[in-house]
Amino acid sequence: MSLHSVLSRGLNFSAFALLLSSAALAATPYNSVNLTLKQELGNLSLSANTKASPIMGVSKPTVKNGVAYISASHSMGDWAIGLSPKLPLSLTLNRQQGDAALDLRSLKLSALSITQQLGDLTLKLPTATLQATLTQTQGDTTITLPSNVGLRLDVKKFTQGTLVISGKTVADGFNFSGVYMTANYDSATYKVDMTINKEQGSLTVK
Repeated sequence: MSLHSVLSRGLNFSAFALLLSSAALAATPYNSVNLTLKQELGNLSLSANTKASPIMGVSKPTVKNGVAYISASHSMGDWAIGLSPKLPLSLTLNRQQGDAALDLRSLKLSALSITQQLGDLTLKLPTATLQATLTQTQGDTTITLPSNVGLRLDVKKFTQGTLVISGKTVADGFNFSGVYMTANYDSATYKVDMTINKEQGSLTVK
């Protein structure tokens, strides 16, 4: 469709831009994104941004079997990132020190891996079925679930702290492990299976 024909048919520029954006996305050699973010010192804020590029502006990402592999790093200072909700996303976070607020509710999240040394973590999960891992040395973590998502925690190691699910303390103290689930896990439309390795702090599921 030429620009002249678009205009002659009365299609405005905004609609034409949307067509171009959709066509460009369809022409890409990848249909999902594998993203790794590394941060040494500072707070992290992460949420969806419909205007963001699925590959964060990388001109020539490595593509294997339809997956675009992207990485970004930030050594010092706070970091705010907007991620595109257009394509399925496998997200890996490796963080050293600082708090993290991750609002993933609008993303097409397919897998999640978080490693955090020092700092609190706030995690809002999307309406999706996925596998996740959380490794945390010290800090409190709060996980918020949509009503139709069930969560299963496979706690490999919890050295010291408290595990609270839906307002109820299900484990507390030193060196505990085991499998813990939200009450709706078996009947939930979407299920999140998360492996936990945690040293010190609380883990709260809402």
